[in-house]
Amino acid sequence: MPRYYFHVRRGQVTFLDNEGIELTDIQEAATEGMQRGRAIARRVDLTNGVGLQAGSVVIDDEWRTVLELPLEE
Repeated sequence: MPRYYFHVRRGQVTFLDNEGIELTDIQEAATEGMQRGRAIARRVDLTNGVGLQAGSVVIDDEWRTVLELPLEE
C-alpha cells in the first residue's frame, strides 16, 4: 500500500509531514488531504496577511507532488 505525506504550505514556508500514512490510492489521499486542510484552516488564522497563500501538498512515497489543495473551510 502506498504511503502519502501531507505537507502544509503557508506563504513561503512549508511544514513537512515526515511520517505520512498508508492509503489505498490517490482518491483516498485527496479525501485525507481535504480533511486535514479543513482541520488546519479551523485552527490557523489563514487570513492574517494580504495575499498569503496556504495549502496542503500531497506527496507520494517517491516524494513526488501528486496533489495541491487550498486550505479553505
